Amino acid sequence: MTRVFVDDDHIRDDTVTLDGADRHHLVGVLRMSPGDELTVVDSQGAERSATIVEVTEERVVASLGPVVEREAESGLRLTLYHGLPRLPRYETALRMCTELGVATFVPVLTRRSVVRIDAADRARKGDRFRRIVESAAQQSGRVKVPEVLDPMSMDEALAHVQASEVRGVMPAAGLAGSDALSLGEFAATEADGAGELALFIGPESGFDLSEQAEADKAGVTLVTMGPRILRTETAAVVAATICLEYSGALRADAAGQA
Repeated sequence: MTRVFVDDDHIRDDTVTLDGADRHHLVGVLRMSPGDELTVVDSQGAERSATIVEVTEERVVASLGPVVEREAESGLRLTLYHGLPRLPRYETALRMCTELGVATFVPVLTRRSVVRIDAADRARKGDRFRRIVESAAQQSGRVKVPEVLDPMSMDEALAHVQASEVRGVMPAAGLAGSDALSLGEFAATEADGAGELALFIGPESGFDLSEQAEADKAGVTLVTMGPRILRTETAAVVAATICLEYSGALRADAAGQA
């Protein structure tokens, strides 16, 4: 069923009003009309069924049913600090990691990032990334839209994770195939019951050695993800899956489904 995330000021008693892009999507794209049903999720993640009762040129009005109790969010708040790759690859990672349950995305401009975004363009790119994440959250049945921060530098990202006092982990391509601590081993001891975790994934060519050294100095644990080198978007999905699985977020009793 179609899902729409709404701000609380769009809800009055048992009625919701949808305008702008939401109205266009429901009426202009999906061709919905009075009597059609959808699901509305408010700012607190409360989910309610809704039935359209009125469609005008400016808005859609729907009546709301009772709140549906459903747990769809992970107990682990996983933040993905992703060295910004080419935008199609990053957008793929955004969609897939949103579906998995990542809570926050931080695009990071690293020394090896091919994409360069000046200060004036950071907010615009951040807005596009947020639209992609909201769409993926709607499609996958999440009750909260992940946060997407504006792109930041590697130094800013490390300062950000230090300020949050959250454990950080970074799969390093240079450790592939070595006997270093694996991400699975790290997650087995740190993800279960951790509450929050910060995951660093490099761009196409990975983090350079100086960035890895800076991360290590900042308290981020460097690990291996096995003997193979993964594409950046694949690495993000695999690493997020490992962390969320060890936290219990991907188990049937955590999501309420198989």
